[in-house]
Formats: sequence, C-alpha cells, structure tokens
Amino acid sequence: MPQPIPLVDSSWQVNPAALKLLGSLSGPPCVVGIFGPKGTGKSFLLGQLAGQENGFGPMPGIWIQQLAHPTKPEKNLILLDTEGFPEKMDKGDDNLFSNFFCLNALLCDLLIYNTKCDEDPQKELEKLSYVTQLADKILVSEDDPLENSSLLPGVLPEFVWCLCNVSSDSVWDDMFQLTNNSMDSFLFSLAALKAETPIDCIQKLFPSRKAFCFRCPQVNEEDWGLFPPDSLHPVFQKQFRAFNDYILSKEPKINVSGKVLSHKLDLFVDALSKDKPILLSQISETLQGVIQWNACESLTDAMKNFALEAPEEDEPFEGEHKSREASPFQVLPSWDPASIMKGPMCLIENKPNEQLQINLDALQLLQSIGQPVMVVAIVGLYRTGKSYLMNRLAGKVKGGFSLGATVQSHTKGIWMWCLPHPLKPDHTLVLLDTEGLGDVEKSNTKNDAWIFVLSILLSSTFIFNSMGTINHYDLEQLHYVAELTKHIKVKSSPQQDGERNDGPPDDFTFFFPAFIWVVRDFWLQLKLADGRSISEDEYLELALERQNDIPENQAKIQEYIRQYFPRRKCFVFDRPASRRDLLHLETLDESKLKPEFLEQAHHFCRYIYQEAQPKTIQGGYVVTGTLLGSLAVTYVDAIRSGAIPCIENAVLALAQIENSAAVNDALRCYENMLFVDLPTEDLNELFSMHAYCESAAIQEFLARSFHDKDQEYQKQLQNQLQSKLEDLCLQNQQESMSRCQAVLQELFQELEMKINSGSYLVPGGYQHFLDDQQELVERYHTVPKKGPMAQLALQDLLTSKELEGQSILHADQTLTEQAKAIAAKEAEAEASMRAIQLQREIQQQIEQTARENERSFKEHKKQLLDKMEAERRKTTTQYEALLNQKIQEMTRLHEQQRQQEVRNLQDEIQKLHSEISQNSGREDPGPCVLL
Repeated sequence: MPQPIPLVDSSWQVNPAALKLLGSLSGPPCVVGIFGPKGTGKSFLLGQLAGQENGFGPMPGIWIQQLAHPTKPEKNLILLDTEGFPEKMDKGDDNLFSNFFCLNALLCDLLIYNTKCDEDPQKELEKLSYVTQLADKILVSEDDPLENSSLLPGVLPEFVWCLCNVSSDSVWDDMFQLTNNSMDSFLFSLAALKAETPIDCIQKLFPSRKAFCFRCPQVNEEDWGLFPPDSLHPVFQKQFRAFNDYILSKEPKINVSGKVLSHKLDLFVDALSKDKPILLSQISETLQGVIQWNACESLTDAMKNFALEAPEEDEPFEGEHKSREASPFQVLPSWDPASIMKGPMCLIENKPNEQLQINLDALQLLQSIGQPVMVVAIVGLYRTGKSYLMNRLAGKVKGGFSLGATVQSHTKGIWMWCLPHPLKPDHTLVLLDTEGLGDVEKSNTKNDAWIFVLSILLSSTFIFNSMGTINHYDLEQLHYVAELTKHIKVKSSPQQDGERNDGPPDDFTFFFPAFIWVVRDFWLQLKLADGRSISEDEYLELALERQNDIPENQAKIQEYIRQYFPRRKCFVFDRPASRRDLLHLETLDESKLKPEFLEQAHHFCRYIYQEAQPKTIQGGYVVTGTLLGSLAVTYVDAIRSGAIPCIENAVLALAQIENSAAVNDALRCYENMLFVDLPTEDLNELFSMHAYCESAAIQEFLARSFHDKDQEYQKQLQNQLQSKLEDLCLQNQQESMSRCQAVLQELFQELEMKINSGSYLVPGGYQHFLDDQQELVERYHTVPKKGPMAQLALQDLLTSKELEGQSILHADQTLTEQAKAIAAKEAEAEASMRAIQLQREIQQQIEQTARENERSFKEHKKQLLDKMEAERRKTTTQYEALLNQKIQEMTRLHEQQRQQEVRNLQDEIQKLHSEISQNSGREDPGPCVLL
C-alpha cells in the first residue's frame, strides 16, 4: 500500500513528489480530508479509512495518501491528514491552521471535522472560528460580498462532524441513527451555548452536513472477558462501518483530473502563503488552459484508437488536407512534439572497412527515454521491403525509413525510430531497421553476423522478413542462427562438466525475443495436399519440421529456431501493389494499395501493438530507453574489442549503473519527503518522520534496483540513510540547545539582574533565591518545543548558578552554620538528582536510537524479502511458461516419432522441473543481508 507523503509544510512549501503523484492520476480522484484539535484521534480515524492499523502517525503540515478506491475501481481515493492544532496558539499558529482549514475546504470533496465528545462544547465552538474566516479567504465574487456569500457554498465540500470517544450511555449515537446522521440536531443543541456565529457559518456555507459518533476504539478492562483486549471494540467497529460506507459512497464534487487538482493546489498555496484572498475567478481562468490541454490529450487518445480501428475512414487527422496523407494504422503523435523523433536515426553505424560504432547523437536520445521500451527489430535479405513494413508500424505511409527504388540497398547498420506506444501509455515503441543480408555490393560482409546478433540481443520482438514462400534458400539465410553460440555467451563462466554441448544452450531461451516470420508477396494458398486449410502459424511450423531429404545444416537451423524461439508467429502478405507502382511505393497513395495487403498490414500492426512485450533482462527486469542505450554500448564495445558479447556481463554492467542511480533516487525521495519542524518535542517524533521517509526511500530503491549482489547497494542506501538520520539528530540537538538556551536566558534574565544588584544579599535572601529559581524552572518546563536537550540545557544553567547560590547562602545571616551546611548538602543532593535524571534521559535516548536502528534493519529486510518473493513468483511464471512450450513441442515431436529429439526435450523438461522446485524454495536471503 502506498505510504503517506508530505503535501504542504508549515512554511508553505509544496512537496514536488506530491504534485507528481497528483499529476499522474487518471480520472477524477475522490478527496477526503480531516481536520481537528490535537490528540482527538483524527489520524487514527483516517488510517482506519485507509485500511491501516496504526493510522497516519504524528505529522507536521498536511500529508497525502493515494489509494485505489475500494468500491469504485476506476477512481482514486485521496486522503489528506492535517496536523492537529494545539489548544493554545500564538497569532502566527492561528493563522497557519486557519489557512490549513481553508486549503482543505478547497481541495476536498468531504471535509471531516474531528473532535472529542468529552471536551467542553463551548471550547469546541471557539476552535471552529476557522469556519467564520472562509468568506474572507475565498472570494467567488470580488465585488459583491452578498453575492460571494451566496456563491461560496457551491464550491465548498460536504461537512462531516465526527465525535470521538463518546461514552457508552450517550444519546448521540441513537439520535444520529434516527435522523440519518443529520448534524442539525447537534448544532441546535450547541446553539444554546450562545455561540451562534460558527454554527451560523456551518449552516450557511455547508448545505450538505452529516454527523457521526464513535465510542473509544479500545476495549476497556471491564470488557476484557467479553472481547480480546488487543482488538477494536465491536461497537466502534459497527459505528465505523456506517461511517466508512457513507464516505466511500460519495462521488467527486468537481469532476477534474489529478493534474488539474495539482495546479489548483499550487495556486491556492501561493495565495495563502502571501496572506492574500483566493480569487476563484482568476484561478478558473488560469486552469482553463490546463483543462483544455487535458481535453486535447483525451482527444489524441481517442483519435489513436479511431485510426487503429477504422481503416475505411477517408479523412486524415492532421490539418485540413483532403488528400490521403495518413495511414489507416497511423500512430498519431502526442501533444508534446519535443518527445517525438521526426524520423529515424542511425544507432549503430556500419561503414565500409570499419568496425561497428555507436552514433552518439542517437544514443543520447535513446538514453533520455525513461519509459519501458517495446523493441521491434527486423532483419532479412536486402530489397525485400523491410523498411516499408517498419514504416507501417511507425504509422508512416510516406517518409520514415529509407526505401529506395532500385536493386541497391539503402539501410546501413541499424537505424532506430522511437515513438510513443499507440496503445500503452507511458511506454515507448522502438523500431530497429537493419541493413539487408546478402548485399552483393558490400565490400565487407563480416559485420552481417554481428548486426544479426545485435538485433536479437536488443529486441523484444524479432522479425525475419522473406519473399515468396518459406523455402530452403530462406533457411540458408538464417544460418546465423546456427552460429549464435559462437557470437553470444549467456554466462561469463566456462561451460560446466556434464552440460550438453551438442545443441543450443537452454539459457538462450530466457533471453531471446519473440520470433515473427513475415513472408512478403506470398502467392500460395494456405492449404495442405489433402485440401485442408491451415493457419499462418501452422504453415511456419510445417516449414520448421525436419524432413529426411534436406541437408544436415538446414535441419540444424530448423532445430535451433525451434529451440531458441519457443514463441513463434507467422504473417503472410500479398504484394502491396502492381509491379509498376512498386517502384514508387514510398510515395504511393493508399488508394493504389491492394485491399488484401491493407487488411494484412492492419492485422500485423495490431498484433505488434497489442502483443509485443517490453524488453526485459535477466530476472524479468523491464528495460527503459536509458538501459537499452547502455546495453547497445556494452555489446558494441565487446564486438569492437574482439570479444564475444556476454549477456551476464552486460546485465552486471547495467546493474551497477542502475543500482547507483537507484540509491540516488531513493536519497532524493527521502529528502523530498522529509518535512520536519526542528526541534522536535522528543526523539520518537523525529524517528517516526524518518521511518515514513525511509520506508518510501527503500520502496523507491527496490523498484529500480536489480541484481544487487549481496545487497551491496542496499547496504549503501542503509548506511547513507543512517548517516542522514544521525545528521538530523545532531541538527535537532543543536536547534534544541539553541532554543533552550534562548528560553533560559530570557527567563533567568531578571534573576541574573537581582544577583548582580545584590538583591539576595540580605537576611533570608537564600530562600528567596531558591524560590525565584524554582519558579523559573517550573515556567521553563511549560515552554513547548524545547526538544531533547531541554534537561541538559537546564542542568548546564543551574550548574553555572551553583557558585552564586553558595555565595548567597554564606552571606545569609539568618542561617546558622549548621543550617548552611544542611542547605549546602541539599543543594548538592539536588544537583546529583538532576545529574541522575539527565543520565536517565541520555540512556533513554540511547535505547530509543537502538530500537530505531533495529526497526530500520527490519524495514530494509521486510521490503527486500517482499521484492525477492515477487521476483521468485515472476521467475517461476517464466519457467512454467517455458515448460508448457517445451511440453507442447515434445508432444508434436512424439507424434512425428522423432525419438532422439523427444529424449532431449524430456531432459530439458526435467531440468525445468528442478529449476521450478529450487526457485519455489527460496526464502530468507540469509545473514548476508544488510549486516
């Protein structure tokens, strides 16, 4: 479950992480906020609403938590928890909480005011003076105050008053149930207290009002025999269910997206931080552009779907041009043109008589993509229409990958085109077009094999493009498949004894992409000799079956394709146009294309968009554009150095880069969330804040990190978070000491003046000195927010006064020498007691710190184990999918009586069963974790 994060702090700083969270929400969120005095259990109540056992915990400012709505799957539930306001406040604090109340009223769909029923009702109404200030802080109409008062209720949320800790014999519960939780009877009873102004404002400003009451959630001692003492009281549970059902039944009052809500928040906070009234008319004008932007985005999504589903439409989307410029399968651009490549770029250059090299401009663009990537690569003979097919995937009929119209091939090396994925938000479609195999004009063909290998290593979907039919000649062009063991290593370690070396390694299957064979200008009927129709996939499988009369090398290629690529698919295409028009295919209008070809192209593109999976590496870790660029560099560098690209080494190199970045992201997350007003009242408050931020930081780290051997990087994160906590504690101590010294200096200023003026050097002066000092100490103890150094600062001051006290004692002529000796001993004993008390507090702080370190260790370990369990399940799923594919393959071979291959597959299936069993048994990572 997502943890709460800060939204706004007491200095009116908005947390960027919270704005990002709101901006990422799809659909209008339901916003529920809670406000009330300190110590009334409001955070506990909101925590129960979030399904959390312990509530939100002590938090300064306003905190936010995003949850999936329990009863409305298409919506998000946003909870806002505001720190409780204290009973006694200075003017600055009063204005702060007044602004907090105003901000809740503007952001929420339901605003809960939470208080205890056993408090003085008169005091509760005085605390609700914030309601009376809303009309001054929020201006719907700038000119007419009466019009403003009449319009303001239309923008305010529903008001829900919650009475907590109601005694069991109270009539409020029965009254609320009889009146369908109406608040009016409750307000009527309070009106007798002659505090009409807050009541009047509630009735005028909040036309929709409800009230709920709750008994104490804990089970009392007298009920321990009836209910478990560690559970919530059944009466509270019943009351809470009614409250919970009501809250979750409400719809958003204003149907705006999270992105618009985040903009509103920024504008509201800006006005409140400057103590200016919020002018809703101006804010509406500012937000209008945001709403129009969102509408454009929605229109774009709709047009994408329309373009993909309606190939018969004649009108293009862009501009007012009536000529058919757009493909019926066109991927329409997003509204951010900066994120779109206008055309392909060469990613890996293959220059004559030179080694392969990375194009740095293309690499920089690829590595700027932080989204998961679906990588589709195509290989095949030159001049077979590979580039044209990739242009169809890119939604471009005209322009795009260079086609050429002669027998000369145009594409050299590997060209890349990155586009927003048409069906999957926050994903990028990366198309890789390769130079043709078998180009007779090449002066150097040694790089053909490496381009073939790189296409496999970089892609998640691998397309082999051929012409006419699948025949022996096409299989010969795939001889690179039989040579992959010479060009790719899965592991850096040498092959172990006992491993098979007479065929393709089993490990290859986990790292290789899905395989699609595209047959262009297909002229046969998909039928068998007996007249039975077959599918395109069946046609491919028949072509990959070993025949007795074919050469051994071709049989091996068939076997290796089946072994390396258990996920296989086939598409056949008619010739797109007449032979004469093929010379101008790049500029040919779609009306000149054959309908059969258009239908096949639509089917092909739709399959790629829907079924192509993101690129993953070992462990199922999803690759982003950033990581894909690093993979390309790693593999090309290995080839240039004369080494064989090793998948394991590449993954380890990526892991180092990504895990270092994950540590930095986690630390940045921690720092962005850390909103704490120093000095804190005690260490527990500081540790609680650290725990919230640390938990989110660990979650951020584990979401991005992978292959963290021996938890090396998580240990780095733990150490750095521990260092930040130590720095925070030190800063807290310094702030606490500075505040305490300032308070003591102010309090003891008069005492110091009396000492310096000799006021206590009179008969009975010593007792007056002690009385004045004790009074000041008691006043010091009542000052809030002194922090953990309060006792030490006091001890230092009183120690500094001991000599002066002794001088006053010896000068007091009313005391005998015996009385002075007794008084001196008492002073010494009191100083000793203070020292013992100080030592006790220091020991308590040491124990708190030790408990915090233990909690931190457990949190790191818990989240790590959760991630390991998720990875274990993912790996098991991959093994099981591969197992099913192997079983299907074995069944097919068994039917063909190919016993040797069946036995080989049986061995592989047994090995997979063993891997699944071992993987299922992985549990605790053991003592190596975070020691």
